[in-house]
Amino acid sequence: MGGSYAALLTGFYVDNGPQLPVWDRLPHLTYWLLPTAVGAPLIRRALRRFRSDMSTRPRTGAHAVARR
Repeated sequence: MGGSYAALLTGFYVDNGPQLPVWDRLPHLTYWLLPTAVGAPLIRRALRRFRSDMSTRPRTGAHAVARR
């Protein structure tokens, strides 16, 4: 979902960036790279947090039976 959101923002800024008040002063390449540059670290942080949370949970259900 985070990647889709970054793609959505990229499309929005590429299409509408020249008409936005502050964005019209930025180089055109910024419209393509900035949403990914902001979104990638946030996605990475969320994945790290999710993985560490999953490793500390006790195994239950079908996964616990399969691991025994």
